[in-house]
Amino acid sequence: MTPTPKLRWTPHPVLALPTREQIAASYAKMGEEAAGAFWLKFHGEREAKIKLELHDPLRHGYDSPLYERTKQILDDYDELLVLGANRLGKSRDAAKIVVDNLCSRKQVWAVFEASEKASINKQQSRIHDTLPPEWRDLGAASSETYVKYKRQNGFSGAQFILPNGSVCMFFNYKQDVKDLEGYELDGVWFDELVPIAFYEAMAFRVGRNRRQRMLITFTPLDGNKPAFTPVVAKFFAGARITETRPVAPQMHGTLKPDVVHVRDCPPGHMPFEMQCANPKARVLFYHWGMNPMGANNEVLDRLGGRPKEQWFVRAYGWVDKPLGSALPKFGNTHLITRAQFDALAHRGTARYCVADPAGTKNWFIKWYAVTPAGHTIVYREWPDAQRYGPWAVPPEGGDKHDWRPGEAQRLDSGRGMDGYKRLILELEGWTHDPKTGAWDGSRSERIERRLIDPRLGGAGIPGQEEGTSIIDLMGNESLDAKGRIALPRMFWEEAPGRHIQHGLQQLQTAMEWDESLPMDALNNCPKWYVVDDLIQTRTCYTSYIGPPMTSERDALKDIIDPDRYFIEAAYGFVEPEMFRTRGVCAY
Repeated sequence: MTPTPKLRWTPHPVLALPTREQIAASYAKMGEEAAGAFWLKFHGEREAKIKLELHDPLRHGYDSPLYERTKQILDDYDELLVLGANRLGKSRDAAKIVVDNLCSRKQVWAVFEASEKASINKQQSRIHDTLPPEWRDLGAASSETYVKYKRQNGFSGAQFILPNGSVCMFFNYKQDVKDLEGYELDGVWFDELVPIAFYEAMAFRVGRNRRQRMLITFTPLDGNKPAFTPVVAKFFAGARITETRPVAPQMHGTLKPDVVHVRDCPPGHMPFEMQCANPKARVLFYHWGMNPMGANNEVLDRLGGRPKEQWFVRAYGWVDKPLGSALPKFGNTHLITRAQFDALAHRGTARYCVADPAGTKNWFIKWYAVTPAGHTIVYREWPDAQRYGPWAVPPEGGDKHDWRPGEAQRLDSGRGMDGYKRLILELEGWTHDPKTGAWDGSRSERIERRLIDPRLGGAGIPGQEEGTSIIDLMGNESLDAKGRIALPRMFWEEAPGRHIQHGLQQLQTAMEWDESLPMDALNNCPKWYVVDDLIQTRTCYTSYIGPPMTSERDALKDIIDPDRYFIEAAYGFVEPEMFRTRGVCAY
């Protein structure tokens, strides 16, 4: 019998090599000839599989659990931000997802990198090598097919057209964002530090007439510093952690298994997935060790001696909200569902309305419910993000912290006093009979008191009689052409006008609870909650920094002003009979 020849085994992180013990056991059980033939066949099949994976990764490559999760999320959601350390497989997985979509059916994708050189060397090379081998260099195969690639120059014309009609175009952040106008896209892949202007341009262009997908892969670092960029801020604002994973045992020397590392995570866990305030957007974190094809050992070696925050970013892709957040305690604990609020409201609450009027832009209005136990719930906001879009969008970068005005500030604006009165009545459940002109509030919410910004609410309105204010005008009856009451009186009071820091401090206090003890609905729990579909408010609570870092122009300030007016007024729960009627809209 001829002994098994020595075989050269190609290392592979997933296709494990047989151990000496396994080989020895097989010879003892099967005999020398049968065992030799078995291992020779096994070796051939394994080597062929490795070569096939390198040659055709789309159809024969290894798919890690992270790739599978990324693909699954993009099947169900429109936008996905993937955060993780370098060389953990984010870009490789993204390239495969782009190619898989392009090959499966006719689609148009735009792919972005930091520069033309990075596009050629990173994205274009990855996508070329992931294409089916038979489609990698077709040239001008037909009038509707063009795939021409050179390693040093990338794809000819920075694009290609596949035989099925799919188109992939390559761009970079050094180009003028205005060049992106006019495209109808099925998908976009942004890699690394995408500027907010590019994200916003593509968010507007993607899929207006088709199902949209937007994938962003990013290591949240700027040099060696965690990078909470405007795009990251956009996804994190109002987001809630939905899934966590334990830290790897290899990291327990720095990241202890019995310590809470991130708010809303169990001890020893890190965030793995987040639901954004936008219900069609998610964040996924690529964790160290979850992709065996990644450079896990290299990442671990580089982490030695670095601060804890570096471990968060480089091993788990976690970058916290901006330092100095005005409400650092806000988290999942302070969110309740709409169904939970309805159940609480059914048992009885005292309700209030607070408005922050503005000149030519929309007012920002909030409604609050106070329970008999003294818990405050923010249960309505106007304008809401679902219908009007965001009130505030992230700053454009640099050292700026002021959020910019969003479309909700101007969309459907231009209301006068009667317009706002009518809007508020409808939101509170009043019904209007167009034949009689009468308003019926018999089934509406009972609003105990209404507060308004003292600077504008009590100030005279230009063009009106001297002494006439918003409060005065809202407190008048509006008559129609026949002299009938078209709109009832609505009584407002000036809100307390203390310094913003005082109100923020009170909000922080209301959100506090002793996290070292079990939560108790009466004695140890926050006093301030938000219904989770209030996207504007959630965005503000997670992103607002406040003075002196931000100015009066910060668009997030409009959202938090009603909160501080309300909490400084110290309104609590009242029984319905405590206030007598002042009119049909207040007590």
